[in-house]
Amino acid sequence: MIASTMLIGLPVSMAVYSVYKRHIPVSGVKQAQLNEIDGNSYALLDVRAYNVSNNEVVSDAFNLPISYFTRGYKEIPQKPIHLIAENQVEKNLATRLLHQKGFKVVSYSLMGNSKMQTACC
Repeated sequence: MIASTMLIGLPVSMAVYSVYKRHIPVSGVKQAQLNEIDGNSYALLDVRAYNVSNNEVVSDAFNLPISYFTRGYKEIPQKPIHLIAENQVEKNLATRLLHQKGFKVVSYSLMGNSKMQTACC
C-alpha cells in the first residue's frame, strides 16, 4: 500500500514541478520596454525560435532559442541579461535555465502574440 502511494506521488510531484517551472515567474525579473534598455550595460538575449525571431529581428540581440541552450549557453555575453521572449512560459523557462547556468536575468520584453503577452504573470 505504501509503495503504491509513493508511485502515485512521484508523477504528481513531477507535474506540479513542471507547472511551477513554466507558469510561476522568477522573482526579481521585471518587465521593461526594449527601447528603454541600454545595450551597452545589458546583454540582449533573444530566446525566441529562429523562425519567430526572424519575423521581428532585434538588432544587437544575441539569438539563442531555448532548445539550443545546452550547446550554446557558453557564447552568451557575461553581462546582466535582458531577455526577449515570445510569451510568459518561454520567459519563465529561459530565466530558470539561465539562473542554473549562473547568469543574472534582470529584465525581459515579450514580443509576439499580444493575447499571450497580457495573460497572467
